[in-house]
Amino acid sequence: MRNILIIFTLFVAFTSQADQLAYLSKADAERAATEIKVGETLFMYCGCCSSVEPEKVKVIEVEVKYTGYEDYYEVIVKYEKENGSIMSEGIDLAYVWKKKLFKYKTLGNLLNLEHDSCIYIKDWDDPKNVEKDI
Repeated sequence: MRNILIIFTLFVAFTSQADQLAYLSKADAERAATEIKVGETLFMYCGCCSSVEPEKVKVIEVEVKYTGYEDYYEVIVKYEKENGSIMSEGIDLAYVWKKKLFKYKTLGNLLNLEHDSCIYIKDWDDPKNVEKDI
């Protein structure tokens, strides 16, 4: 029984990184939507995943939608990738980065929402140069 409990605990610990800030209160989703400006550049990058490098995108449209689950909402962003393709998806604020005055921050950090960005990229021109977020 103890082994099953340990395995379950490890499973929860490893899978809990996903979707940290995807489902939000309506107020937080609306604050996030106002932080994202049409025409600005964002970087899609999951520092907790095995993603190789950030994906640079240009925002076309932003909206807040009800998820259909309890009282949770999500931020839907329509954006253009560097290759010209258009995507629309619900975003996780823990893994969407925005350039501020001196450094890049996750939208979750900008809104003071608790999460783990796991890795911080030192040089966005050379995104493989990363450091652990301590």
